[in-house]
This record gives sequence, C-alpha cells and structure tokens, in this order.
Amino acid sequence: MSDSKDLDAPKAESSGGRERRVRVRYPTDRESMCQPGEGRLDQAWWLARLTDISTTGIALVLRQLRQKFPAGTILTVELQNWTGDVSRTLPTRVVHMTPHPEGGWIMGCAFVNPLTEEELKALL
Repeated sequence: MSDSKDLDAPKAESSGGRERRVRVRYPTDRESMCQPGEGRLDQAWWLARLTDISTTGIALVLRQLRQKFPAGTILTVELQNWTGDVSRTLPTRVVHMTPHPEGGWIMGCAFVNPLTEEELKALL
C-alpha cells in the first residue's frame, strides 16, 4: 500500500507525450467497492483497487471481473479516505476498460457529478 504522502504528487498523464486531461489525478492504492447500476445494498458489490482520483473521475482495477462493460455504463463506487472517517458512494460512468496484465480489467470512470476540490481533498 502507498504512503499517504504520495498523494501530494500528482500523477503525470500523457498519451504519446501529449496531455489529454485537464484535471490533476492523484495516485493512490486503496481498496474500494463497486457495483453496476445504482448501488443497491441487496446486490453484490465487487472489490476493486482504486489507483487514482481527480475531481472528474477515478481509475479502478477489478481483477475478478470477467465481463466488459460498454462505455457509458453506470457504476456506483464506494470511496473512503485513508483514515476511513470520510466515505462517499458515488455514481460514475465507465469511459474505458483495458485488460489488466494479471487478469481482470483497468476501468477509467467519470463521476456523474464532478467533485469539488474540497470534496476531493476530503477523500485524499
């Protein structure tokens, strides 16, 4: 697991040397839970690894997931800060899914309602 001090250093984002995203993404390494749809408590939730977060979205690794979701699929994600005293359940929209080298998927998701800077800092 990463140190919380790693959160102070934004993750560089480039594609072929060209910056594509407007928002700074903060690297992290913590567990999360997610579920397709509206996040119902009577449905199964999947364990995921949160790898980065910004005001507009997150990246998750789901190793046990075998199916691929099309872009636009709603995914509800439970997020907590490092100490566990701040928790949010947020709807996201799948932007892309890439096969993970060790199995499962790397998912890029955009928040349906972007976070404010204050909300993001509370989750870091």
